[in-house]
Amino acid sequence: MKTKHHQLADVQLRRDKILEMIREDGTVTVKFLTDAFDVTDATIRTDLRVLQQQGMVQRYHGGATLMTAKQNTVAMLLERQIHLEQKDAIGRTAAQYVENGDTVIFDSGTTTTAIADHLTHIKRLHVITTAVNIALKLGGEPEMHILLTGGTFKSPTLSTSGEKAAGFFENVLAEKLFLATACISPRAGLSFPSETDIKLKLAMINSASKVYVVADSSKIDKVSMFALPCEWDKIDALITDDGITAAQIAAFKALGVKVVIAQ
Repeated sequence: MKTKHHQLADVQLRRDKILEMIREDGTVTVKFLTDAFDVTDATIRTDLRVLQQQGMVQRYHGGATLMTAKQNTVAMLLERQIHLEQKDAIGRTAAQYVENGDTVIFDSGTTTTAIADHLTHIKRLHVITTAVNIALKLGGEPEMHILLTGGTFKSPTLSTSGEKAAGFFENVLAEKLFLATACISPRAGLSFPSETDIKLKLAMINSASKVYVVADSSKIDKVSMFALPCEWDKIDALITDDGITAAQIAAFKALGVKVVIAQ
């Protein structure tokens, strides 16, 4: 039997996961949450009410949305701007793998956006991206050819998602993909707080000759709620910061994944 302390810990963990889902997708329904966590409507409504009282979400009939969604979308700001120095270093290093004339897929997110910040020297680049902000950032550069996928708009990541976005990659062939992830673990692979982008990320992986996962070291050895069903031999390299440990590097190398450390 669980003690009261353990019960409270379970409640907090569930609320943390709900918040991560909303930070990923921008909105979530009560029905989806009751199915995902196998709890009652009343339990989920209590969770959402607490998150609203904490200033995290705004409830609506049947669900909740991210409190900052509207102002962030208007200002073209990504949610959760953290570890920015590490992400800039990763972006600068990852940009060195992009060559003139490449066809490159960019996933959405703060780290992939940091790569785009360091690409102004590249010529004749063909960019395919789900990220609206990356398309706008690179669209004004000369000799940049931008393809933006269709699909459902997600405000926290300023990106397109869903079946239509995944279907866009059906006949796409690219030299390189820069893939973002919420968590990466040698044991559990890549994982995410929401399943909405799983098919999309798989479609991007299958369209690229080389796949570079870009993730700051705070995401390593962490596991989120939904796993990406992808074999390690599909991942060519992990580009991360110098917070990664020697043991973590060895674990990835044992899986055949090259580790590139951005200084």
